Amino acid sequence: MKVRGRAARAARRSRGGCGLKLLVLLMVVGAGLALGWMALLPLLFVQAVRERTGFDAEVASLSANPFTGRVSLRGLVLTNPPTFPVRDGLHLRSLEADVAMTSLLGERLVVATLDVDVRQFTWVRRAVGPTNAEAFRANLAGPVPTPPSAKPSVLVKDLRLQLDTLVLADYSEPKPRLQTYPLEFDQRFQDVSTPGQFLGPAVWRELVERDVVDGLLPFLPPELKSQVVEAARAAESVRRIESSKPSEPFRGFLDKLEETRKP
Repeated sequence: MKVRGRAARAARRSRGGCGLKLLVLLMVVGAGLALGWMALLPLLFVQAVRERTGFDAEVASLSANPFTGRVSLRGLVLTNPPTFPVRDGLHLRSLEADVAMTSLLGERLVVATLDVDVRQFTWVRRAVGPTNAEAFRANLAGPVPTPPSAKPSVLVKDLRLQLDTLVLADYSEPKPRLQTYPLEFDQRFQDVSTPGQFLGPAVWRELVERDVVDGLLPFLPPELKSQVVEAARAAESVRRIESSKPSEPFRGFLDKLEETRKP
């Protein structure tokens, strides 16, 4: 009986030792896969951006947790293709996002929070062809245009956008014009699904007061012009209510904008 008892205990210890070894092995494999994912993700991201958009890309760090939906990006630099006269594009300090993982199974990606901190954006306008912002957006979307009635594919519930410096490089005329604006822009937006939602009265009021709109106007895509008019008018109305001073900057901006819309 004693022999059998010792044999049973030895067998249990052996099974317990095998289970512990298996657990340790799984932990080591999991740690290796996590490290491999962390190492490969920035490389895969940069390669995908280059192949899809034609813009060169560099990134200091990128992490994404597939279980929580947390995405963290640091030090992204986008460089314009050689078809643009200026190579500088986007210098992004950081991007932090919380993605609703359940939305990956649906038709619309939902981002609960998005915090974008841009050190500098250089908007380049060529003599012929779209601006660098329009080209990047079109290439990223792909060759198949989205029907006008289609539901936006991305919804950001809470977005914070910071932009330190805006550079407008206009090469559409024989004499290029380069303008640099230290904006120190910091705004929050709710339920964003289209670019036009950034053109609220508060934003345009700030841009007008910083004398940015005159240089910015030629860079705006045609489909945003009507939204800009409405936003500028709303901003002018708010300014008139809050101040008895005449709003010449808004009036001048609206006049110029109306001229550009005429055929």
